[in-house]
Amino acid sequence: MSVFIGAISKAKGRIKSIEIYGLKWFQKSYGNTYHRVKVFVNDEEIATSPITYGYGEQYVETAESLLKKNGYLKRKDDRTPLWRYCKERGIKLRYYAYDVKTERELKRF
Repeated sequence: MSVFIGAISKAKGRIKSIEIYGLKWFQKSYGNTYHRVKVFVNDEEIATSPITYGYGEQYVETAESLLKKNGYLKRKDDRTPLWRYCKERGIKLRYYAYDVKTERELKRF
């Protein structure tokens, strides 16, 4: 059984929702995929990632590391996925990713 510590240090009150918006760009010349994410806690933007290598749902892990870095997630067992962590605490988790065609679009995000 996992032991968790609350996720409240920087949040004003209880965390009710986490939203993750991601943009993904496929670099055709080298075959790499890059992404950027914006993370919102209780409808307030808390962080935007730099351009990061990763495909699929890697953007969710990038967002999770931003939540940890900014003091919103504090737990002893990092193996528990973010969706389960949120479900166990009644936190509404939503994440979306959109593909863009150019690196310029990714940089503007």
